[in-house]
Amino acid sequence: MPTFPHSAKLSQPSHYQRVFGNPAYKVSNHAFLLLAIPTPAHSSRIGIIVAKKHIRRATRRNRIKRLIREQFRLKPFLTSLDLVILARPAADRLDNPSVRRELDTLWQQLEQKAAP
Repeated sequence: MPTFPHSAKLSQPSHYQRVFGNPAYKVSNHAFLLLAIPTPAHSSRIGIIVAKKHIRRATRRNRIKRLIREQFRLKPFLTSLDLVILARPAADRLDNPSVRRELDTLWQQLEQKAAP
C-alpha cells in the first residue's frame, strides 16, 4: 500500500487559517464537517482535526484519522482543493464501514458543489 505523501497534507497553521477564514464549500453530516477552498496547486490537500474533547481515546482518534486519510487517498477530485475535515462526537460511535459511508456521502456532496 502506498504511503500518504507529505504533499497531500495541510502542514502549516496558515494553510488551515486560509480554509477556515473563507471556505468556498461547506458540507456536513452528523459525524463530520468538511470545509474546502480551491487551490492553484495541481493536487488536493487535506487537514484532519479530531479533537480530544469529542473523541477521548487516542486509539479511536487515530482510527478516525486513518480512515479519513485512506478515503482521501482513494478519492480522485476533479478540482484541486484544500480540505479541512473535522470529526464530531458522533464519529466515535461509528464502526469502520459506517465511517466510510459517511465520508463517501461528504465527498459526493462536495463534488456536486465544486463541479466546474
